[in-house]
Amino acid sequence: MKKKITGAFLLGAMVLSLAACGSSSSTSESVSESGTAAGPTAAGGAAENQAPAGGKVVRVAAVDPQVALDPQQYTYSIIMKITDNITESLLKTNGDGSLEPILLTGMPEISEDQLTYSFELLPDVKFHNGETLKASDVKYSYERLIKMAKMATLLENVAGYDEMSAGTADELSGFQIQDDTHFTITLKKPYAPFLSVLSTAYTAIYPEAACEEAGDTWGMQTLYGTGPFKLDSYQTSVGAVLSRFDDYHGGAVKLDGVDYKFIEDVNTQVLEYQAGNVDYVDVDPSVYPIYSSNPELSGEMHGFQPTGCYSLTLNVKTFPDARVREAIALSIDRKAICESILHGTATVPTSYIPAGIIGHDDSLPEFEYNPERAKELLAEAGYPDGIDVRVTVNTKYQGNVAIATVFQEQAKAAGINVQVDQVDSAAWSDMKLSGGVDCGISNWYVDYSDPESMLYPMTKTDTNSSFWHNEEFDQLLQDGIATTDTAERQEIYAKAEHIMTREDWATTPLYNETKYYLLNPSITGFEIDSTFRMFWKDADIQ
Repeated sequence: MKKKITGAFLLGAMVLSLAACGSSSSTSESVSESGTAAGPTAAGGAAENQAPAGGKVVRVAAVDPQVALDPQQYTYSIIMKITDNITESLLKTNGDGSLEPILLTGMPEISEDQLTYSFELLPDVKFHNGETLKASDVKYSYERLIKMAKMATLLENVAGYDEMSAGTADELSGFQIQDDTHFTITLKKPYAPFLSVLSTAYTAIYPEAACEEAGDTWGMQTLYGTGPFKLDSYQTSVGAVLSRFDDYHGGAVKLDGVDYKFIEDVNTQVLEYQAGNVDYVDVDPSVYPIYSSNPELSGEMHGFQPTGCYSLTLNVKTFPDARVREAIALSIDRKAICESILHGTATVPTSYIPAGIIGHDDSLPEFEYNPERAKELLAEAGYPDGIDVRVTVNTKYQGNVAIATVFQEQAKAAGINVQVDQVDSAAWSDMKLSGGVDCGISNWYVDYSDPESMLYPMTKTDTNSSFWHNEEFDQLLQDGIATTDTAERQEIYAKAEHIMTREDWATTPLYNETKYYLLNPSITGFEIDSTFRMFWKDADIQ
């Protein structure tokens, strides 16, 4: 008799592109030009966001996040594409991995024991509500990140984190303020990627008083930052409108604003671009063959490879036997998916850590499709007649339905019967929150150019719901952050990844993608690199 294992297979993008959403009849509130609530409006109703005044406005086709524009709460790239232009972190990671001070007078000074970092803020930096940036705002933002819990572990090496995380302290003791522009952060132990962590969107600086006053409406009705653009409005099912912040500390930018138009259908997005109604659009792999062969668009199509990958992650509570997890991994024909579903925009990986990052092992073979070996493993694990797996697909991401259907056919050869259930984002978010996502195909891209950024989510955040822990893996991650020796770190992280992907099979890479976008040729000074961040600060319209 066939034994049944029921899992929930999420085929939506996790960090980079997941979004929880409600029904079209839900209500939302838009943000007025002052950043305060303009009053509730029906989602998808007649109300329209007003584009900023002036002639230089970039119109961006975007996916509706339908949640607060707050990366501390929601780690979706579709949110960061907007907030990266409104809020800023102390530092910025460039495409080559170097760090650049943004809100600081220079790079922080580091003590000889590598534990204490001394910072000096730029003077007279203004938030969009007119308040001046102070050291207390930085401290508040980091403490809020810990309280929000989602990405709190980014700061786990700061002294006092454990107490705050446990709720036994209200303040981060390792953060000491000298005056409004000077502060120090003390770590519990040396942590090589620390400054890179402070360049992520999760560590953006918020004005304490305004954020506290806004409460749960922060990112929906109110959002202030120090960035080059301020938020004029954010309305579910309509869009988000940004206008130039004339008091920007880096000098007023050339654009008058950025108008994000929420368009869900990927083909409609490109048609709107062709009609001249938007200036930027991501090209989904499902429509890439159509438009990449269009000679009229050839000079406007741009590509880049984000540092990261799509992977299959299994909840070890549902699949406690590594042999079952390996069997499922072997039942997916990655090459066929890359060719038939992703139309050549992706390749089969050899490593979870991508090329160009310490820890990547280029001697490994591609992850294989081997249904016969999968059958053997299932029999060894006590499932000689195969297993049933329920695949839950987030319908917000159209290409994932096709991937689920293809996997359904591929897995039959391994004796795995896949049932595909389609749910909306709201239902999936509830499942994720309750621990009901047992299996998932998701993507993860580095927040900073370090292997720790690729591997820490597997054990330190809830972003993949794997519930996997391995003492040797955890120790290797600790060893990796304690040294700056490149050769030593290469050996450490290569071993850690091998444990995760080829011994315990907690997750297994599916494909590395090249992303494409169309950009109006009259726009200059803009490109997306491997950091996968969308900054419009230096852009102009000729």
